[in-house]
Amino acid sequence: MIAQTFGSGETTSSYRVPDDQMAAGSTLGSPKAAVIIKATGALEKFYSIDVGKSLFGSLVLHHWDEDTGIALIPMPGEFLIHPDHQEHRFTLFNGASVHEDIFVLSGVPDGDRVDPPAAYYVVEIANATDRELRVATYASLQLRGETEHDVTAKYDDETHAFVVWNESAPKVARAFACSVPPESYEVTLSYGKASAARFPGRLNKRTLKNAAEPVGIFELRTHLKPGDSRRFYLLLTCGNGRAKLMGHLRNAPPADEALRKTSEHFASVLTRAVVMTPDQNVNRGVLWAKANMLRTQLLAPTGWCFVNDPTRSNNSVGRDTAWFAFGSDYITPHFSRESLLSYVKYLEPSGKVIEYYDIRNGKTEDYGLNINDNTPLLILALWHHYNTTGDEKFLRAVYDAAVKAARYILSQRNEQGLVWCTATGTSDWGIIGWRNVIANYRLSGATTEVNSECYAALKTISHMARVLERHDESAEFAQHADELRRAINEHLLDPDTGLYYLNIDLEGNARTDVTSDLVFPIMFGVADDETTARIINRLSVPEFWSEAGIHTVPRNAINYGPTHGYGLLGGVWVGVTFWYAFAAARFDPEFMAYALSISFKHYSADPRRNNTVPGQFSEWLHGETLANQGMMLSPWFPPRYLWAAVEGAGGLDLSGGTPSVYPRLSPTWKWLAVRRVPYRGRELSWFAVRAPDLRMYANGTLDEACAYQQYDEDVTEGIRVTGDAAVAVAFRSGTRFAVLVGNTADRAILTAVHLSGDLAGRYAVRRFNTLRDAWSDDEMLDADQARRGIPVELDDSGFCVLELRQEV
Repeated sequence: MIAQTFGSGETTSSYRVPDDQMAAGSTLGSPKAAVIIKATGALEKFYSIDVGKSLFGSLVLHHWDEDTGIALIPMPGEFLIHPDHQEHRFTLFNGASVHEDIFVLSGVPDGDRVDPPAAYYVVEIANATDRELRVATYASLQLRGETEHDVTAKYDDETHAFVVWNESAPKVARAFACSVPPESYEVTLSYGKASAARFPGRLNKRTLKNAAEPVGIFELRTHLKPGDSRRFYLLLTCGNGRAKLMGHLRNAPPADEALRKTSEHFASVLTRAVVMTPDQNVNRGVLWAKANMLRTQLLAPTGWCFVNDPTRSNNSVGRDTAWFAFGSDYITPHFSRESLLSYVKYLEPSGKVIEYYDIRNGKTEDYGLNINDNTPLLILALWHHYNTTGDEKFLRAVYDAAVKAARYILSQRNEQGLVWCTATGTSDWGIIGWRNVIANYRLSGATTEVNSECYAALKTISHMARVLERHDESAEFAQHADELRRAINEHLLDPDTGLYYLNIDLEGNARTDVTSDLVFPIMFGVADDETTARIINRLSVPEFWSEAGIHTVPRNAINYGPTHGYGLLGGVWVGVTFWYAFAAARFDPEFMAYALSISFKHYSADPRRNNTVPGQFSEWLHGETLANQGMMLSPWFPPRYLWAAVEGAGGLDLSGGTPSVYPRLSPTWKWLAVRRVPYRGRELSWFAVRAPDLRMYANGTLDEACAYQQYDEDVTEGIRVTGDAAVAVAFRSGTRFAVLVGNTADRAILTAVHLSGDLAGRYAVRRFNTLRDAWSDDEMLDADQARRGIPVELDDSGFCVLELRQEV
C-alpha cells in the first residue's frame, strides 16, 4: 500500500494512509518533550527531555454506546500525517465520526527560551446521522512511564487533571489534564476496565498512592443531536516539582492556539532551503528532512543538542552532531552553533573529540580510542557553520580548539604518514569510524574513512587560519594536508584494483573489502577524478543497489548478510545513500537523482510491510526484505539528505570559504531550483535550466559559478501558479524579471503564472518552453494581463522560462 500524497511537495506535504496499513505512527517532538504514536493512532509514550525518561506510557481512548453499553468498534479510517502533527479520522459503529489530532507544542524559540513540555491529544466527535447519539468515552493513560514503581496521583479540580509524581522522586512531576470537566475519573490498577467489552459505567473518583502500575482514566460523555459535534482535548505535561508543573498546566495555551504556534514555527523553517526538481520524491525528501530535524532539536539541561535515538537514548554523539550541522546550518543555524560548541567545551586535554556525552549531566565517553572520526568531523562542521553564517566571532572563539584537535590528529600518524588507530578491542572499542556498533568486529589501524576525513580537516584548518590572517599556520596545515593526501594515495590505494583499501590493519595487512565506505575519499577530496570515476562505477553495480538505496557491502560479497552487524555488513543504511548521492553528483548526476528519489520514496511505499512511517527517516533496512530493522526516526539521516540536495544536486560549494554554484542536473531533469538558502545574513536563490544548454539565474553575485544571469532579488512570494503540479521561482532587477515555471508531474499540464506587485506598462517577453525546445521571439504583455495570469503549457517534467523587460 503506497501512502497517498498531493502536490509538488517542496513547501507543503502530507500523507494519507489507511489506518490498517501502518506499522507505527509518527515520532513528534519539541525542545522539551517527545511522543511516539502507535500504529493504532493511540499515544505510545510521552518523553521528558530534562528527565531523560518516558513519564507516561500509553494513552488510549475507547468509546461505548451510553444507552446499551456496547462497545463502539471503529470502522476502517485513515491517518493524515503532517510535518508537525498526525490526524486520525474514522467512524464508530453507531455512525459517529471521530477526528483525533496529536501534536507536541513547539513554538519559535527565543534564544534558550522555549515552550514548556506539552503534548496535545485533540478529539472531535460529530453526528452525521439522522438520530441522536449518546457516546461514553474513557481516556486511559499509564501513569508510571519509565519511572519507579511508587506512583502517587491526585486529582486537581481546577485544572481537571491528574497530578502525578513518584514518592522516591517528587520532583519528577507530571500531569494528565482534560480541557473539560470529566463526568468521573479514577486511578486504578484494573487494566481491563479501560477496554471492557461493556461500558463499565461511572468511575469512583478515587486516586492511588504509592502504586506500581496505575492507570488514570477520565470518563467523558457526548450527547449529540443530528448535525452536532463536540470537541475536547487531553494534555500531557511535566515540570520540575509540583509548583512548576501547576504553572505549566495553568499557562498551557488552548489546543487551537498551541497547534497554530507549532504550525507557524514549522512553516517558517520548512520554507528555508527549498529544493525544487521535476521529481516530487526529492522535493518531499528535502521538506521532510527539515521537519524531522526540527522534531529532534532538543534543549536539554546541558544545552541545545539532539540524541541519536529519540525517547530511547540520552547520548549526544559527536559524529552525528557534526553531520547534523551540515544540514541545520541551512535551516536552524543557532542550533548548529550551540550544539557544536558543546563539543568544543568537552574537548579532551589532548585535543581529541569525545564520542558522546549524556545530555542530562555532561558525562562523556571516548571508548579509549586514540583517534576517532569525531575529531576531524567536528573541525569540518565548525568550518561549515562559519561559512554559512559568516560569524567571525564564532570562528575566533573555536579556532584554538580546532587547531588543538588538528595537531592531535597529526600526532597520531604512523611512519607512513597515515593517521593510525591502535585499538585492539572490538565493536565500539575497536572500530574507528561510523560503523562502530558491529559486534566482535575490529576496524582500526589506518582506515580510508578516517584518513580522508583527517585530510579534509587539516585542509580546513588552513582555510580557517587564512581567514584569521594567521598565514604561517595556514601554510603549515596546507602542507600537512597535502602530505596526508599523498600518503593516502600511496599506501591506501590498491594498485591492482584502483580502489581504496578498507584499511590497513594493526598487523600491516591491507584489507581489500569493497564497501560503501569508498564514498569517503570522494566526499573529502582525496581521490582524483580518474579514481573517483572508477569508484562511482564500482558502487553503481546492481549488487550494491536495492529499491531503497545502497547496501553497505554488495550482495555477492563473501561477508554479506542482510542483517549482519546491524546491517553494516549487508543491510541498507539509508544515510549512506545520501553520502553516495553527494559523492556521485559531479560524476554521475543521473544516479545521484535516482539515489535521492528511491531512498526517500521507500519510507512511504508500503509502511506496514516495510516497518516505516511515511515522511519519517528510519534507520537501517534488512538487505533482502528492505524492512526497517532500526529506529523509526533516525535524526542523523535527515540533515545528510538536505545537505546532499543543496550541495550535491544544487551544486552549492562553501568549502573554500566563498560560495560557488554548479548545479548538477540529472539527464532526466530539465530544470532545478534552490531557494532561500541562508548565507551570511542574506538568502541565496538560483535556478538552472537546459535551454537548450545549461543556463542559470541567481538573485545575487556568486564568487564562482557556471554562466548565469544575475538579478537583485527573489520575488517568488509575489507570484503564484495554478494547479498542484507546477512550481515557480521569480527574480527581479528593477523592471526586469526572470520566471521559471516547472512541471513536477509525469504528464503534460496547462497552468498559469500570476505576477503581482508594482507592475506597470507593457513588457517584452522572451520565453523558452521545453515543449518547443527553443526560445521564442519577443512578445508584448501588459501589466494587467501579467496579474491576471500568463498561460503556460508544459510537457511532462518540463519547464518554461519567461524573461520580462519593461518597455513602456
